[in-house]
Amino acid sequence: MQSAYLQAVPPEEQVHQGAIRYAYRIGAHFRRRHANPPLWHDRHEHDFAVTLDLAAVRPSTGLYGLDMVALEQQLQRWVAALPEVLNDCPLCPHGTTEELCHYFATLALEPHVSLLAVSVAESPERVTILRLEAQ
Repeated sequence: MQSAYLQAVPPEEQVHQGAIRYAYRIGAHFRRRHANPPLWHDRHEHDFAVTLDLAAVRPSTGLYGLDMVALEQQLQRWVAALPEVLNDCPLCPHGTTEELCHYFATLALEPHVSLLAVSVAESPERVTILRLEAQ
């Protein structure tokens, strides 16, 4: 089933005609504990940040290419599903930002939305980026 926002505007009412591909960025912040065994065994807290870089085509009848509010809410639900200790997540047994990138990359999006990259930071100075599609 196609989302209502993709068919909300008659083509003749569009200011910018035709199908147009847009890039989007959505992020969230969360506090969790983790360790990085076998090198680091002490569980410590970080204020993590995750960013999803996406692309979608706003069709000639679309209000927009993707519903950013709905996707931001979904990202918050995905974050809330992570355990308090990241190592307790089956997809993040080593608690690394690399594993977190893959965790967020495996989550389902609408079929017309492409995930281009996932970034996870445990501090603003240290960001891990998983590129999934040519930008």
